[in-house]
Amino acid sequence: MLNDVNWGALVAQSLRRPAQAAQVVLSWDLPRDALWTAMALVTLCNAVLMYVTNIVTPPLPPELAAQAIPFPAWMFSPLTAFVFLAGSLVVTVHVLHWLSSMLGGPGGLNEMLALLTWLQALRAVAQFVLLFLLIAVPGLAGLFALAVAVMSLWLLVVFVNEASGLQSKFKAVGVLLTAAVGIIVGLSFLITLTGFAAIGV
Repeated sequence: MLNDVNWGALVAQSLRRPAQAAQVVLSWDLPRDALWTAMALVTLCNAVLMYVTNIVTPPLPPELAAQAIPFPAWMFSPLTAFVFLAGSLVVTVHVLHWLSSMLGGPGGLNEMLALLTWLQALRAVAQFVLLFLLIAVPGLAGLFALAVAVMSLWLLVVFVNEASGLQSKFKAVGVLLTAAVGIIVGLSFLITLTGFAAIGV
């Protein structure tokens, strides 16, 4: 089934008509283990691209390490980026599913997992384009990054609405805001427990 997918057309559809693209992704009805595997692979791609982007753009890791509050070198490794991204995505998928279910959304965990994985795949494509612009046309990189940030927020709202079945973008925004507050509070507590606060993180 996936062999017949026109990936370029699906990417374009995701940007122009994200709700329809979301329904295409959901129609694949992939098993959960395949979805988790896909999310891991997409997260790995994002982590590597983030690492390469950090290498070619200032401030470089050695410069950060030399600051008044030094950051340990391991914080800039691809493995750290992967663990952070993967952990954040796993928590985000479950929190968004739980909150949307509390509001009566009939969508399941698989639907939320599938669409957030597709969103991360789109972000990987955008990160690759951004990396190219940083090297070839640095002046356009900032504008492109801003456009990606805005588009990512819109796609997130649409995808959460489609995955949850809430049929209300306002409810989807409410779910996202509530999830963001909860995740930020949870991360702050975790940072305090792990001692990162002591080094200024």
